[in-house]
Amino acid sequence: MSENSPAKQRMDLAFAALLSDDDAQALTALTRIETQGDARAIPPLLTALAKGPSSAVQQRITSLLYQVKAKDAVPTLLASLEDEALHPVRTTILATFWNAGLDVRDHLDRFIDIAIAGSAHECFECLTVIENQEIWPEKTARLGLARVRKAATSEADAYKRSMLEDLTKELEGRLGVSA
Repeated sequence: MSENSPAKQRMDLAFAALLSDDDAQALTALTRIETQGDARAIPPLLTALAKGPSSAVQQRITSLLYQVKAKDAVPTLLASLEDEALHPVRTTILATFWNAGLDVRDHLDRFIDIAIAGSAHECFECLTVIENQEIWPEKTARLGLARVRKAATSEADAYKRSMLEDLTKELEGRLGVSA
């Protein structure tokens, strides 16, 4: 879309309508985004989701995210993980990678970072991303395995420690190694 094309202007209006307190207006905007949107729609969708919309709008946004196939979706979602304003929807961002079946094979270290440093819920989503990605680079997986093993032994939260242990088993299985 060119800088000021009518299509871009319509999408900008749809992005603005996402933040409306009027569910009908937001749902109409979501229909337009579904048919005409691209990776540019991801940040506005996440911003609207972080605002805490009605359950109908929330479900529709989540459904769109979980089906995203847009070119540049992966870098856009990865950048969104760093946006402090989107921190309340970080687990949804993580869940989008595996729900949408996005190829993130070059980003294992990022998911391991989040699994180790993030909340238990974020760790769970990272584990799911790692389980559902078909291929991981061996060197990155080996380095990640060492980090996860270390983190699991020092994790105070039993629930998160259990997930880190599951992540350890997943990486060991992928690498054909054992404790």
